[in-house]
Amino acid sequence: MKKLTLLLVIMVAGVAGCQTERFRSQPLGEVGYAEAFRSGKRVMSQYFSIASADAETGRIVSRPKAVEAARDRLLGTTPARKIANMRIRQKGDLVFVDIRVDVQRRDVVALRQMQPITVDSELPHQTPADESAAVGSEQSRDWQTTARDHQLEHTILADLLKAIKQSK
Repeated sequence: MKKLTLLLVIMVAGVAGCQTERFRSQPLGEVGYAEAFRSGKRVMSQYFSIASADAETGRIVSRPKAVEAARDRLLGTTPARKIANMRIRQKGDLVFVDIRVDVQRRDVVALRQMQPITVDSELPHQTPADESAAVGSEQSRDWQTTARDHQLEHTILADLLKAIKQSK
């Protein structure tokens, strides 16, 4: 019984560690933080142009990349783009990489009409910042995250692991 419980705990911890709601995570093995950050930036630049990279926080943020979107029955063909965020972090002796690639589409009337409606007696589920309130010129275009590109996340992680292995 103890072995079964231990196995279940390991499996749950493994699944929770591999993919969280925000990012897909991967341990990088025996590599220094600085080398992991350099490799992460180099690999990310193969897929996206880099908007910012901060070695102190470990964050690497891409510029939006225009992509062809599949035709949607409700939305038709609206402009689409992908944005990637990578974070290199150190926890104890281990270095991890977290990656997220969002697919976004330009907001249209149909998307706004699908937003939940709250009655005055209900508490709102979103703050104005979560809704389409614009805080900058880029956000004023009302891009909505509609999906994640899990395949590209896996590809970037595989390339990063390969780059780190080759640098040793």
